[in-house]
Amino acid sequence: MAITSNLSTIDRSLRGFIGIGVSAFALFNGDIIDDVFIEVLLGIFGVLNLISLASGWCPVYHLAGISTRKQ
Repeated sequence: MAITSNLSTIDRSLRGFIGIGVSAFALFNGDIIDDVFIEVLLGIFGVLNLISLASGWCPVYHLAGISTRKQ
């Protein structure tokens, strides 16, 4: 099973902005979030978006059969 890109350029860009923003918020939120578990979940979510940005592939889209990339 080969992994083929299923994200368009706009989708990848949005994931990059979201990934950077959420990861930075999780790391540098100060005293806004007091729960460490929520901070870790936000960090994981941000990193997963950055991985999707770099690879151009989203596993959730793959499982749902969705592709935003033009064929």
